[in-house]
Amino acid sequence: MRNTPAGPRAEASPPPSRTLRRRVARLARAVRERRALELLYGGAWRVVHPHAIGRMGTGRTGLLTWQTAGLARGPADPGEGWRMFDVARIEATRALRAHFAPRPRGGPAWTAGIDAPVAEVPPRAEALAA
Repeated sequence: MRNTPAGPRAEASPPPSRTLRRRVARLARAVRERRALELLYGGAWRVVHPHAIGRMGTGRTGLLTWQTAGLARGPADPGEGWRMFDVARIEATRALRAHFAPRPRGGPAWTAGIDAPVAEVPPRAEALAA
């Protein structure tokens, strides 16, 4: 962070590495194909349905998913629900054979946290009609 006349501002992020660009391309393909994935994140495997990928307000790349199995946030959390992953922190991915139907969107700002989507699944009704 640096101070500006308007207040503290985050430094511009460095350009993404070749590895990160390849990972984003693979994850974007999984989003477009509605393919379920296993992600290794924070040392734990999770099964997710990727719904959108793109630049977050922080300048980093985020992956919005519906997590179906894996690490829960606490005893009251079954492990299923919306999760945002920092793509640079994903340790490994495996594409599964399964495809998924998109979850219902929570309104026009359903990709909250992603300012500039690279890929996103179509709305549920549109995807199921195809």
